[in-house]
Amino acid sequence: MKILAVHDGHNATACFLEDGEIISMVSEERFTNIKNQGGFPSLSIEWILKTQAISMADLDYIVFPHLVSPVMYPFNSQSEWSKRDLFMLVNQIFPKSIIGSPSLVGSYIKLFKRVRVSTLKSYSQKFGFDFDKVCQVEHHTSHGYAALYGSVYSAEEGDVLVFTCDDSGDGLSSTVAAWSMEKGYRILQQTPSFHSIGDLYARVTQYLGMKAGEHEYKVMGMAPYVSEESSQGAYYKFLEYINFDLKNGAIKKNRLYGKRMLKRMKNDFFMERFDNVCGGLQRVFEHVVVSWVRYWAQKTCIRTAVFGGGSFMNVKANMLISQLKELDHVYFCPSSGDESTAMGAAYYVAQKNGEKKIEPLKSLYKGPSYNRNEVEAALEKYKDQTVIEKPADIDVHTAGLLSDGKIIARFRGPAEWGARALGNRSILCRADDPRIISILNKAIKMRDFWMPFAPSILEEDSDRYLSNPNNILCPNMTLTFETNKEARCEIISALHPYDFSCRPQIVNKETNQSYHRLLLSFQELTGYSGLLNTSFNLHGSPIVGTPENALNTLMTSRIDYLVLEEYLVRAKPGCRP
Repeated sequence: MKILAVHDGHNATACFLEDGEIISMVSEERFTNIKNQGGFPSLSIEWILKTQAISMADLDYIVFPHLVSPVMYPFNSQSEWSKRDLFMLVNQIFPKSIIGSPSLVGSYIKLFKRVRVSTLKSYSQKFGFDFDKVCQVEHHTSHGYAALYGSVYSAEEGDVLVFTCDDSGDGLSSTVAAWSMEKGYRILQQTPSFHSIGDLYARVTQYLGMKAGEHEYKVMGMAPYVSEESSQGAYYKFLEYINFDLKNGAIKKNRLYGKRMLKRMKNDFFMERFDNVCGGLQRVFEHVVVSWVRYWAQKTCIRTAVFGGGSFMNVKANMLISQLKELDHVYFCPSSGDESTAMGAAYYVAQKNGEKKIEPLKSLYKGPSYNRNEVEAALEKYKDQTVIEKPADIDVHTAGLLSDGKIIARFRGPAEWGARALGNRSILCRADDPRIISILNKAIKMRDFWMPFAPSILEEDSDRYLSNPNNILCPNMTLTFETNKEARCEIISALHPYDFSCRPQIVNKETNQSYHRLLLSFQELTGYSGLLNTSFNLHGSPIVGTPENALNTLMTSRIDYLVLEEYLVRAKPGCRP
């Protein structure tokens, strides 16, 4: 069974599943170099068809993970409701009518579903695929299946709780489901878009002058700097916006949306320090989401849970969920924003159409790789501006340069899918000197001063740095951990500067042998088994996607060396601005 799944909204993504296994997955931004590129991911699909040596005619199903048009790009104050979820729009126009007239809501749903089908038909004509092969999968079901079938738990006996939570999609903002081999996937609770904690987080991000739908992580990064006492006023004020209802296990928010909610924030938080706002919001988010998860774990007595949807990019809340005594096993879908819905929709269609065995997502290295001819063609364009070497062992040689304090960009092997760089498209450096943070920010990343970096750590040595009593596997930077005293010396610049937590990539030999070998060689030279790992990109750009883009980034930054597959590249003196 060959399935192509296409997410054509914010951060457009294409995913190819064959015989129950995710073979290829990539987001369009890696080809266009436009962060969170939306729309139909034609370049991603072209790459998949080419590398798999198939055509559209060879596909059994072409799947879209939305019943209505998805959000295309982050909203802002100038386009308050354009491209927003239809249910939000209807609620703003007819708030009283919706409460009393479900039929009116149903009419709008039918209208926008017809608009969606019309869009899919136009895609089939423009891009040359058979519309009869098209399937649609509901948005939160796609999130749920990405978390469930991407994990190992769907293949095991016993019940699994499935939580999804995001801004909005197909009229919902969160769901709870239970899954078992015998009973399948059963919805236990659904929260309408009107009560979206993800939307609140996005609106506060917007209120603070940042990009909603993109910069929420900056709000989360600021929150630990603020004491509970300082954020107490904002915390209680946000509880008036949203809370958890213990009576029915649902997230409940008042009826303020869009500009009306922003207007209220301007009144409620006038003269309130922005860091107090960040801390109060994060505390409320953690309270509501953790209470919600605990309620359903207690109610169902199910001790294994998986999590999908953009709200679970909040790694601090994920840490608290992982520590709940009600749960024995947890799995957080990597890069769980809407880019993951393509994967979930592919899994859903495979399962519903009788695929006998569905493989879990063992690694995220599902993106493009480049052969020697492609790399050398790119190097030829920069030969007059660079010095190019080919060491006998590029990984061991890289470890030596890192031990000498060099900053190295690594473009090697297949690209990792998703928002986190996992060694193959990363900027690496020693993590034992806090001064490197200033160097990285001034020369390359231009990150906000309060934002932490993250480490890559050898799996077999992770206990040296992390407090991980439940032995949670975390190869994809999906949650934070408290750290041990060794970490605060040996990988200090990859920890949060205030609370010393970290969001690690725990590197497994089987998953990425080359990167594991680099870390092992670095450990042999220094005694440390962790490196600072940040994404290979300039501020405001996506992770680099092509050799040409990697070389251009080298030449427009102060990176010391670029590892480009087997080659080591540095800029000639005077050739960079």
